[in-house]
Amino acid sequence: MTRGDQRRGHAWGVLFLGLAVAWATGCKKEPPAEAASPVDAGVATVSVADAGTRRVYAETVAKVVKPLRFSDVVIARQGLRVDVTYTLANPGTAQGRGDACMTLLDEQGHPIEVVHLGGIVVKGGLEDTFEDHVTVADLQWSQTRTVLLFTMPYRHLCDSTSRSPTSEPLRLLPSGKPAAADLAVPAPRKETKPEDLQVYDIEVTQEGTLSSYAIRYRVKNVSDHRASGSGCLRAYGGQDTRAIEESNVGNFDLAPGASVTLTDAITFQEDKHWDTVTLLRLFASHFGCGDEEESENPGFSFDKPAGVRSPVEEEAADDEAEDDAAPADEVTE
Repeated sequence: MTRGDQRRGHAWGVLFLGLAVAWATGCKKEPPAEAASPVDAGVATVSVADAGTRRVYAETVAKVVKPLRFSDVVIARQGLRVDVTYTLANPGTAQGRGDACMTLLDEQGHPIEVVHLGGIVVKGGLEDTFEDHVTVADLQWSQTRTVLLFTMPYRHLCDSTSRSPTSEPLRLLPSGKPAAADLAVPAPRKETKPEDLQVYDIEVTQEGTLSSYAIRYRVKNVSDHRASGSGCLRAYGGQDTRAIEESNVGNFDLAPGASVTLTDAITFQEDKHWDTVTLLRLFASHFGCGDEEESENPGFSFDKPAGVRSPVEEEAADDEAEDDAAPADEVTE
């Protein structure tokens, strides 16, 4: 079964508590179905004694629900596209229906991203093979050391915190090969806070006299957990004034202690404001420019480079060049 139309999302907290429970119980020997297996909601149950003394209709007998199981997983990446092929077996009698999901984990077992693979339907007692295609950025994939496959109930997305997974979790290497059996259960991802990040080595440039501005800077995660977000460059006319312009510059997702150098274009609503700007401030946060200015996240303030100004119209620039040029028969020293 092959599908397109993929979605992606982030999920931490309760989701991984549910995975932890499934991880802990997935390898245990299953008790007899009639003694300990859960049943579908809304279906009447019938005791053993009743079954032997009166007629029982098939539609009134509870269907046994057991976790789905992954097997024969193949993961292949080309460019930004990741192809995931897998088989899902349904050992229970109730239909398995919902969504297949894949969590990317770093070398410390921290979740980087949760990816929605696609919808699944597997009849009780049967198995089916699925093939899904998703897009994963180089930034996330390059830091992925293992992946965790699991399924969620119907109408509960991969980042749902209200329900537990409906399959036994399967942890693999990004190549699709089995991961070490002694790997720790993934820990919930902590919220990225302003104090988790530092920015430095900032350089703002302009390409000639054109409206082409860029920034290059380094951001470091100084916390003990993963931190993600984007940089925000705000421009001011002077000290203690409100920002005239702002621009989101660069995205990052960093392990504890890691840093990265980012280069991105600076986009202001009005380029003419560059002649008014005297002060620039770069800070990093989870939501970038979506976050308000706070004392807890001062970022790094610096003077606007003298060579950066509003763009010069192309015709005006040509006129200035002609005026400045000496006549052909005039010798200059």
